[in-house]
Amino acid sequence: MSTATAMNTCGILHIEKDAMMLAMKREPKLSAMFLRYLLKRNIRYQDDLVDQLFNSSEKRLARVLLLMAHFGTEGVSEMSIPRLSQETLAEMVGTTRSRVSFFMNRFRRLGFINYDAGQNLFVHSSLLNIVLHDDNLTVSTGLGPALSRAGTKREPPSARGGTPDKDRARRPPLEDTTLLQN
Repeated sequence: MSTATAMNTCGILHIEKDAMMLAMKREPKLSAMFLRYLLKRNIRYQDDLVDQLFNSSEKRLARVLLLMAHFGTEGVSEMSIPRLSQETLAEMVGTTRSRVSFFMNRFRRLGFINYDAGQNLFVHSSLLNIVLHDDNLTVSTGLGPALSRAGTKREPPSARGGTPDKDRARRPPLEDTTLLQN
């Protein structure tokens, strides 16, 4: 059902179905661990499907890089991952190699990733900004609608004579007088 490519030297063990079923019956800890693994894998498949359906290729690439770097490890703001070809990343993301190249160059220019002289790619936790921002990306930075060229927040234009959007949330809603009369 799947294809895997080893990035380092590793050993592989094939376990027959009957032997695995017997081991799971005899060892409740193994059974619980295996079940946790299957549930996590199914959740990851669901997340990947939602990601593919609703997110841009830029966000999908950022998500793949963060997942490979095991983002979320406490106290670590930068992780090193083995360098992959852009073709491989394109297959993982579901886009073309040229789009991956474009986004990787953008990520590097913005300081979200960098390469060392060896075969490592360093992913900074700040790459999460790409995943969290809306799709209305500004042309200048590609970081989202709330950031301008200088990195300061922009307010969306309000209607003429209307209240600025930042004040709208602070004001109580207007009461409908027709409802009060009934």
